[in-house]
Amino acid sequence: MLRALRDIAGRRDPVPEAVLSAARASIAWRDPDAALARLTADSAAHRLVAVRGGGSPRLLSFFGGSLTIDVQATTREGGVEMVGEVSPPVPARVVLESPGGSQETDVDDEGRFRFQGVVAGSVRLRCEPAGGAAVHTEWVLL
Repeated sequence: MLRALRDIAGRRDPVPEAVLSAARASIAWRDPDAALARLTADSAAHRLVAVRGGGSPRLLSFFGGSLTIDVQATTREGGVEMVGEVSPPVPARVVLESPGGSQETDVDDEGRFRFQGVVAGSVRLRCEPAGGAAVHTEWVLL
């Protein structure tokens, strides 16, 4: 009986593919040894009126483990550009994760990194310092 009801519900009101994709991605990105970098500052929290058309940069700061990750996200034609800095500057790989996939880059000698063409939506960063524990930021909605 339950199987028949589940089949009927699945045909009449299926779970949206974006929800299934996000659920699968969240399980795939588990890393129990990683530190969580909490959002400590968000310039969007201080905006009273949204600017039509975007373009105004959003500043985000995360702190976790022994790292601070500062990010500037700017909506541009073709997606969101994210420019960030890991402090203290350490050799590391930064991975931008979203339900639609991931992008990777290395930080430069001054701890800076950049992602272009990021699809607006839920994102988080994973910083993997050479020889250290990974740090994941909280998920944020761009």
